[in-house]
Amino acid sequence: MDEQVPQHWSRIVAADLRQASRRAGELTVVGGRLAGRWWRDVAAWFRFVHRRKTDTRHAIFPGALRSAEILAVFCSLVLGLVLIADTLFLTLLNQRDAATVALFAHLTRLGDSAWILYLTGTLVLAISLYPARRLKRQRRVWMHGLLLVAYYLFTTVAFSGLITNLVKNLIGRARPQFVPEGMVWLSRPFADNYAFAGFPSGHATTAGAFCVALALLVPRLRVFIVLAGIWIAVSRPVLGVHFPSDIFAGFVFGGAFSYFYARSFARKRLLFAFRADGGLEPRPLARGRRP
Repeated sequence: MDEQVPQHWSRIVAADLRQASRRAGELTVVGGRLAGRWWRDVAAWFRFVHRRKTDTRHAIFPGALRSAEILAVFCSLVLGLVLIADTLFLTLLNQRDAATVALFAHLTRLGDSAWILYLTGTLVLAISLYPARRLKRQRRVWMHGLLLVAYYLFTTVAFSGLITNLVKNLIGRARPQFVPEGMVWLSRPFADNYAFAGFPSGHATTAGAFCVALALLVPRLRVFIVLAGIWIAVSRPVLGVHFPSDIFAGFVFGGAFSYFYARSFARKRLLFAFRADGGLEPRPLARGRRP
């Protein structure tokens, strides 16, 4: 029997590369099909939302006069806090207890938008990739409702945070530790650095947006949820990184953003619904029993 002549190493490498190339090509084709199907599903979902019949019984925002009144009250409260509360805050800033600071240092982490965005964003992506066509109709409806919840929480925190960061850069208010002695307000617009990014508080905005969104989704627990959000916001001045007026403005803005954003969902009869008096109530994720 003739002995087999061993192949040259270059031929073996070339054969392995051809085989790997074929496998990569097959995976690319499969991945392209899955990606195309995912994009089609996402586009179909947005078309479904856009084409829904709107509920025009109630407006999303109040009228011009009512909006001006609300804005005037808000600005007056912020100004009052700057002139009174912020001044008192500076006198008490160096009297903080170390144990209290340590406690609120842990609490303030809940106001970081990163964990909320990662959690809700991952949930949105996971549900959108799940082959829901294989499920029964009731389960598909429930998953659609869960997707709306995650989408609402993700976007309300993300959008309110983006607006707050823009306002921070526009105003450029100095944080307490960077304000000269005897001053409560020092601004450097468009400074774009940590020292001049005090107003409004980003953590307070996230706390207000997220807790009000949850309170609207679970109204039975709204008191406990809003109180938790307030304590998260209060942690910022306790740590000495924001004035009281910063956290008030951020918390109110974040909460207001979530509320009016929810009203835009109710206008499309998604996730929320208008009551007869114009208030909001959560819509059930699915009719009948929860799967």
